[in-house]
Amino acid sequence: MNKKQIINFFFPILIVITLILGIVSFPNESILAAKKGLSIWVNVLIPSLLPFIIGANLVVDLKVVDIIGYIINPITKFIFNVSGKSALVFVISTVSGYPVGAKLASELRNNNQISKFEGQRLVSFCSTSGPLFIVGSVATGMFKNPSLGYLMLICHYLGSISVGLLFRNYGKESLSNKKSSLKTNVLNTINNRYKDDRGFFVLFGSAVFNGVNTLLSIGGFVIVFSVVFEIFSLFNIISLISSILYVPLSLFGVTKELCHAFISGLFEITIGCDRISSVLSTPEVLRASLSSFLIGFSGLSILAQCCNFIAKTDISTKIYIFSKFLHGSLASIFTF
Repeated sequence: MNKKQIINFFFPILIVITLILGIVSFPNESILAAKKGLSIWVNVLIPSLLPFIIGANLVVDLKVVDIIGYIINPITKFIFNVSGKSALVFVISTVSGYPVGAKLASELRNNNQISKFEGQRLVSFCSTSGPLFIVGSVATGMFKNPSLGYLMLICHYLGSISVGLLFRNYGKESLSNKKSSLKTNVLNTINNRYKDDRGFFVLFGSAVFNGVNTLLSIGGFVIVFSVVFEIFSLFNIISLISSILYVPLSLFGVTKELCHAFISGLFEITIGCDRISSVLSTPEVLRASLSSFLIGFSGLSILAQCCNFIAKTDISTKIYIFSKFLHGSLASIFTF
């Protein structure tokens, strides 16, 4: 057993023990943090995500993804080296936000509709935030500047598309250039749909069931990471990380207060963006740039949600996390 294996074994155990000790030592604070996470889930995530997740499940089961994929396949293959199905995944992700894009891409891979390498390319740019969060929650609600939201939104999607272009040649494969009739492909898809004995209401019920289960999983992640952040703050772990990162970030004009707010966003982007927006002593462009990084990177809470879907496939979660770091970095640069 090498050193890396020993660290990989004991590090998660150390984290769990620290959290348990924190909850036992600070029960009131932990309960309040859990309630805050629950509030975000009930008031923000369920209304904004559940309809889209149910709709996304339906468009996959009803073969809408397949038909649209055949139509736009030449365009997406030329630009991103992915099949046409990816365009619909990207559109749904941009409208609904995290973690729907990663979930849809993972389902396409699980159903063998895309290859491993194509799945990796797909999740690299089809996992995005939604306009409601960026323009509504962050720019309007936190920064009190709706026009800033449209700039951040454009930069967020430009960052995503840029990552897709960077990952275009990832893997040892390229999509087949075999041409087949669009009409034939569509008719075959329709025939395959009718071979499925499940009627619309059965598919709808399944979509609702899967959507609710997905939201329950997301809610669990949000609540847990709210408690994790609170415990780490009480143990001064956040302050320690902030002090370490302050040294390089100070070169860009980041103050200690802004750095602490930024670190909080690495755990949960809603908390981080809210705290960054309140540091009024810092120029708005810098605060917006840091917020754009957090939204593109998505934070540990959302990364855990997305990796929960991706890890059930043979798509690499490590490469996915790296692609999200690139997304955040590019979105931040574009915003600045």
